[in-house]
Amino acid sequence: MRQLKKNKQKLYYALYVEQVPIYALDDKGNIITTEVDGETVYVVDSYKSGYSAPIEFEANISFNSGETQLGEYGLNTSDYNAVISANKGEFPFDEQTLIWHETEPQIDYGTGGALPESADYRIKAIKTSLNEERFILKKRVEE
Repeated sequence: MRQLKKNKQKLYYALYVEQVPIYALDDKGNIITTEVDGETVYVVDSYKSGYSAPIEFEANISFNSGETQLGEYGLNTSDYNAVISANKGEFPFDEQTLIWHETEPQIDYGTGGALPESADYRIKAIKTSLNEERFILKKRVEE
């Protein structure tokens, strides 16, 4: 099923990454740089797991109205809040991917990655058909 451009909305996503660099900082809190082969690069202090920098994309997103009792996509309607529809293979999402819709993503300036607590949704499940993928989204609850 082809996706109509007029039905798409601006969203952001961040992928889970095993090793996100933590940059070395000077006394003023600025990232330390060095020159390697004529190019300025950031000095990496260590690594930790986290999320990539947010990436803007456009997709068709629909929201759960909560009116039906059917188990759409094999899930109870109370188990998800929204669904992103996309052409198969269009996005590299997995069940740890974070999605921003109503808010702008916030950046961890120490790593350059996204702050997970700023995300609106997390992908709960991925349902694939012959030509289309549906990403089932669960609203993130602030703790």
